[in-house]
Amino acid sequence: MPSQDDIDATQELLRTHRQTVQLLLEQQAKLGLYTPPGVLIGISEARQAMSQAKATLRDWGITVEDLPSDQASEPAESPLPGASAAPIGGDTIIGVVGAGARGVAIGKQITQAISETSPADERHTIEALVQQCTQVLQAANLNPAIAPVAEFQLRLLAGELGKVEPQSTPSASTISQVGGWLLDTVPALKPALTALFGAPAVRRVLQRADAPLGSWLGERFGG
Repeated sequence: MPSQDDIDATQELLRTHRQTVQLLLEQQAKLGLYTPPGVLIGISEARQAMSQAKATLRDWGITVEDLPSDQASEPAESPLPGASAAPIGGDTIIGVVGAGARGVAIGKQITQAISETSPADERHTIEALVQQCTQVLQAANLNPAIAPVAEFQLRLLAGELGKVEPQSTPSASTISQVGGWLLDTVPALKPALTALFGAPAVRRVLQRADAPLGSWLGERFGG
C-alpha cells in the first residue's frame, strides 16, 4: 500500500496538471485557429500526465473525479491552420491538409497529438504560461514599490525558462531564488506558477539546469 505522502503527492500532481490544462485552454480559446503548436502540445502532454496520475490513484483505491477538461471534447481541439476535415457519411472522413501543416490527425474519436516538439513549440508553451503569470501579477494590486521589482523578477524567470535549446543551460540558482521570491512576495501567483513549473515543457528545461532542482520543486510545489 502507498503511504499517505505518496497519495498526497500524486493528488497534488494531478491538481497541477489540471491547472496547466486550464491555463492553456484559455490561451487556445483566445487564439482560436492561430493557436501555436506548442500550446496544443502542452495540453496533450498535461492530459496524458493527468491520465497516469488518475490511474495510479485508482489503482490505490482512491476515488478520482473525471472533470470535463480532463479529456478533449468533441469535436477535438481546434485544428492547426491549413487543415480541415469533412465527414462524408458513416465512418468515412475526407481530410484536406494544407501544405506546411504539421502534426494533424483526422478521424473519428481521435485526439490530436503532436510529437517531436521543436524548441519553438516548447517556447510557445512556456510563453503562454508566463503570460498567465503576467496577467495575475498585473491584477494583484501590489505596493507601487514592489510591483516593478516583481515584474522584473518574472521577466528574469521567463528568460531562464525560455532556454529551450538543447545546448543551453538554465541557472538553477536564478530559477529557485526568483521563483521563491515571487511565491513569497506575491501569493496570488501560486496557482499560475504551479501550472508553469508543472508543465512538461518547463520540466524538460529544468532537467538541463546547472544544478538539480527536484528538492526545491518538492518543497515549493509538492512534487
